[in-house]
Amino acid sequence: MELIPRDGAVNELIDAAEPLERWDTGFTFTEGPVYCRGLHYFTDFMVNKIFRYEGGVSTLIDGNSFFSIGMTYDRKNDRILRCARDRRAIMDLEGNVIVDNYRGTPINGSNDVIVDSGGRIYFSDPLSRKIEGLQTGHSSVFRYDEKTGEMYLFEPVKALEYPNGIALSPDEKLLYITETRGSDVYRLDIASGKMELFVHLDEKAGEGRPDGLRLDARGNLYVTGPGGIWLLDPRGKILGLVKMPETAANLCFDDRGLFITASTGIYHLNTKIPGLL
Repeated sequence: MELIPRDGAVNELIDAAEPLERWDTGFTFTEGPVYCRGLHYFTDFMVNKIFRYEGGVSTLIDGNSFFSIGMTYDRKNDRILRCARDRRAIMDLEGNVIVDNYRGTPINGSNDVIVDSGGRIYFSDPLSRKIEGLQTGHSSVFRYDEKTGEMYLFEPVKALEYPNGIALSPDEKLLYITETRGSDVYRLDIASGKMELFVHLDEKAGEGRPDGLRLDARGNLYVTGPGGIWLLDPRGKILGLVKMPETAANLCFDDRGLFITASTGIYHLNTKIPGLL
């Protein structure tokens, strides 16, 4: 594993001597990493498939996923949720539609999804392409309460061109959003609705743009972006960059560290601090 340190505090997050393990390869565009009940799942977005990785083997579990991209584990309801882009919906792994519209208007497609401790679903919905029929007309991040049916739109996000990855702080008071087109990460205060630029990632660092992100239990951020995985402290200070052999798209924590999807392969890297699952 090649670690480019920017600050000595990076050694509290990761051991430079740890190997970056490539678990499997031969895919088209891996995305949607999720860890559930001891198993790892991911999508091969461009070919419309979902796989489960177990015991060194990737097994196809869905050959018509509606081009699912981001996925997450909903601990409250013990299920995997996915962004079924071509169904323009958030669905579970069994194919049940959870939400597909905002006040009667179909969503654009959905891209990344997370669930808070109360079971409320947050998802990004960038305006990325023209789709037949009505759509919201702007990029969005929504919060959906399945119990009440309330769909909440975070208004400041409408100003972003391509909101992509999303993640919550440990106390669930802050929402982090990657802006892929601008190579930025934004931070939104959920109570006040105020959004601000958190950090800009250097596009000259390598291939890739800000995409997936997750936080550890101390509030440090792990963001896929130019060159690999960027490590940030809770204030937005860049601590280091883990170089990846191919473009990293997304990541999630399991019980040992980071499960990473990157172009044609899936990878694993141990970390020192427990992550938010």
